[in-house]
Amino acid sequence: MNSFRYAERVRERARRGFPTARSPPCVVFLRGRRRRCVKVRAVTVSESLSVWSNRDFRLVLGGGFVNNVGDWLLAVALPAFVYIETGSGRATAAIVVIELLVAIVWGPYGGSLVDRWDLRRTVILTNVLQAICLVPLLAVTADRVWPAFIVAAVQGLLREVNDPASFALVPRIVPAEQLTAANAANAAGGSLARLIGSPIGGLAVAAGGLPLVVIVDGATFLAVAVATWLVRTPTPSLHDDTSADEGVGVRSGWRRIRQHPRLVGYLTVQTMASWTFAMFPVLFIAFVIDVLRGDEATVGLIRGMAAFGGLTASYLVGRRAKNVDPTLLMMWGYTGLGLVAFVFVNVSSVSTSLWLFLGLFALSGLPNMTSQVGAVGAAQRLCPPELLGRFQGLASATGAVGAIGGSVLVGLLISHDNVKVLLNVQAGLYVMCGLATLLLVVRRGDSTPSITT
Repeated sequence: MNSFRYAERVRERARRGFPTARSPPCVVFLRGRRRRCVKVRAVTVSESLSVWSNRDFRLVLGGGFVNNVGDWLLAVALPAFVYIETGSGRATAAIVVIELLVAIVWGPYGGSLVDRWDLRRTVILTNVLQAICLVPLLAVTADRVWPAFIVAAVQGLLREVNDPASFALVPRIVPAEQLTAANAANAAGGSLARLIGSPIGGLAVAAGGLPLVVIVDGATFLAVAVATWLVRTPTPSLHDDTSADEGVGVRSGWRRIRQHPRLVGYLTVQTMASWTFAMFPVLFIAFVIDVLRGDEATVGLIRGMAAFGGLTASYLVGRRAKNVDPTLLMMWGYTGLGLVAFVFVNVSSVSTSLWLFLGLFALSGLPNMTSQVGAVGAAQRLCPPELLGRFQGLASATGAVGAIGGSVLVGLLISHDNVKVLLNVQAGLYVMCGLATLLLVVRRGDSTPSITT
């Protein structure tokens, strides 16, 4: 029998409540005239089957990959078109600011809606609406830029519902012990999507302007909707309507989150991390231009190397660290990223060889991706399933606040003379994120139930 078909039959039996694994009390070995009885641990279905045998996960992974390609395509194409047509840096920056403000204001409310609705239907609906809402881009010209601002705002609103729903969907279709492997696969897909979507966005603008962008990006949204429609696992809201004292609003969500100290610690760490990551793009460009004496091509070449390290990390985490506590992955990922960043900055005093920095930046992809896989897994493990939407929405809002803070700080402090100093500060902040993870998440006690399926 085909292994995938067998896996689906076993999983269907598990959903219906039939026994799916047996373990004998012991296995008897005959050695001469002596008998030896060895106890054997029961092996569950989810342990004996790979996450790749899960049809619904393959659909969600493929849909998420296509969705990320579309997001990167639009993130590159829309600002590039606006800047080329208007020559206005303010108009281009306004698109990014609008998206961040939407995340801050709307993120928690979008997450609360996700906890009220069926996850599968929410992902389908938001992707269809995102495809439709691209149409106003056809009206954008050099003299009429305002439709681009409207599209950026509406896409941001829909994204703040779609992303928490997609985030909460994975632990509903993947067993808890396979979440690390699933998150590693999603992280690898995200790296590939960035490599593919960014150049496609630039090429689409150059070849056909925004009409081609609307066609290609709209097709990716519709492809995600179709893939999610094919998912079989039921994903209804876990909110109990009979509960009179608990709602699914933003305030009730925040009250419940505060009852779990590790979740509050997680939000603190991720806000610090968003602040630190937001400092990097401008500092990195200044470092390459002023210290390494490179150009725009050098900037792109070095940054692209991180994807290779990220893909390697995704494979290693998925294969070798799938049973490791994701909070530890998060902690060591941030700490390792700080150490690599420190070497990356200060080795320039010894050598400015391009190959050296290509290798170091590729190496940085390993701890960076490890921290991301750990952060996703930690949220899924620590947060009660019925609260995942609101928690992810709140994390999006606090992350956007951190991103704005980091960007503003760098803009105020950067100069040609202190780039290396600020990059060393940033490396120290990465290490502080690792230490904060240890103190606020790993070691902090909590009664949060682990996620089961």
